[in-house]
Amino acid sequence: MNASKSSARAAAVLSVCAGLSALASVATAQTNPAAVDSLSPVFRNDTASREAIRKVDAGVAGADSVRATARADSLRQKLKRRGPYVGVTLGVAFAEHSARDRFTTDMNVKATAAGQRILQRQDPVHVLFPAGLIVGVPLVGNLDLIARTEHSYYRVAGLAQKDNESATEYWYVNQTHLAGAGARWLVPVSLLTVNGQSGLYFGYTHFWSFGPTGVKSPDGSVAATFEPAGAGMEVAVGFQQDFDKRWALTGGFAWSRLSFASDGSWSNVAPDASAPSEKAEWTVGSMRFALQGVYQFGRTAKR
Repeated sequence: MNASKSSARAAAVLSVCAGLSALASVATAQTNPAAVDSLSPVFRNDTASREAIRKVDAGVAGADSVRATARADSLRQKLKRRGPYVGVTLGVAFAEHSARDRFTTDMNVKATAAGQRILQRQDPVHVLFPAGLIVGVPLVGNLDLIARTEHSYYRVAGLAQKDNESATEYWYVNQTHLAGAGARWLVPVSLLTVNGQSGLYFGYTHFWSFGPTGVKSPDGSVAATFEPAGAGMEVAVGFQQDFDKRWALTGGFAWSRLSFASDGSWSNVAPDASAPSEKAEWTVGSMRFALQGVYQFGRTAKR
């Protein structure tokens, strides 16, 4: 009887000891996860996952510190190394000329007076290919000052014919020669990417007209006068292909609006009996896509 009681007490003591040991193991897991990893393979993967998550939260993408540092450094360092750059621009633009209805009316009036029928009307949307030069100087890490020129020339024509006679072409030409100054803002790394390749930018250019900017037709021409306040502006969004190479290619979309005025009258290019002495004024608005090839003078990365 006494032996049975002693055995029961011994079992109870062993049970209590086992419970205390389990509690001690839980406490160790809470205070020292690494120690648990060395003891229990069950917890090893969970602890490694938590460590990986902590590294991601801290900005380290992987265990390889060299590669992680290179990724974080990539675009920031390239922006710091940038220097002045020069290049050429070439684009395609779809434009709307505010005086197109005036020239359409002039064509209709002249064709009707000559007894002709319209074979081909003048295009309402004008396609042109502006080209020019660009110079940029980094002001701070993400902001450049730029200077540009732009030139375009396009001809709009329609056809009319009387019976079997030769067709008559009714045309007018719009040409622009512009010089501009503006800024380009490179979207910061924290808002975009650190892969060191392409970078988003926004740009603004304010233009002034110079040289033989104007409109001409078979009847004559009108030349745009210089306006100190400028002729208009362009707003652009684009991508820089690489900030680290000597030669780089950029491209983007832009919206432009240009306004011109002349001391000459519309009667010089499109006679209108209802307003023979009206001064010529016109606006050209366009949506465009442009490519820029630039040479960068900044320090390049060591290869």
